[in-house]
Amino acid sequence: MGDKLILYYKDMSPPVRAVKLLARFLGLDFELREVNLSKGEHLKESFLKLNPQHTIPTLLDGDFSIWDSHAICMYLVDKYAKDDALYPKDLKLRAKCNQRLFFDDDSLYTRLRDCSYTIYRGGKEISQEKIDRINSSYEILEAFLASDPFLVGNTLTIADICAASNVLPLQIFAPLETEKHRNILAWLSRVSKTIPFFDEMNVKIVKEYREMLMGLLEKNKQNAH
Repeated sequence: MGDKLILYYKDMSPPVRAVKLLARFLGLDFELREVNLSKGEHLKESFLKLNPQHTIPTLLDGDFSIWDSHAICMYLVDKYAKDDALYPKDLKLRAKCNQRLFFDDDSLYTRLRDCSYTIYRGGKEISQEKIDRINSSYEILEAFLASDPFLVGNTLTIADICAASNVLPLQIFAPLETEKHRNILAWLSRVSKTIPFFDEMNVKIVKEYREMLMGLLEKNKQNAH
């Protein structure tokens, strides 16, 4: 395969898990280097040289570094996949895939980050406004899936991998409802069946993330008294 692939990561991050899911799906091996964010390892000079935005995941392929999970996923499929099914080269399909990826970043991940950061920064509750924004994102995602089994037609793409990785932890704050979100629930099941190790790489860590956030939230409430 050539140069060694090195992934700077932390498994609590849904974008990191999306990249790891894709890599395993493609049969790629990473050298994994965990980044301790609480100790500020992402702000060290050596890491900033790789990624001035000091975010994870960050991928190093030989002397080439790239960050942002969506950009990494695009790169990995274009360079290492046997075909273009996961990131279609057809102009219209790729445009649709890109649009879904931008929605994931701008809507799904942003909602998750906003709620999580509220707790990290000492918040005692998640406002109804933030929960309403998640539900609005669900409505759009539900519409995307109204006529197709996956986000870009009939087959799995990186848009599904990235979006599903964010929808799972979003349910910590706004659980999916059987009646309102039939398409999303069926889609998550479809993604899980298409990627045999999807649940293995997500369910346990999302549960741990939920427990950590709820523990912090309870601590924030106690400190307020």
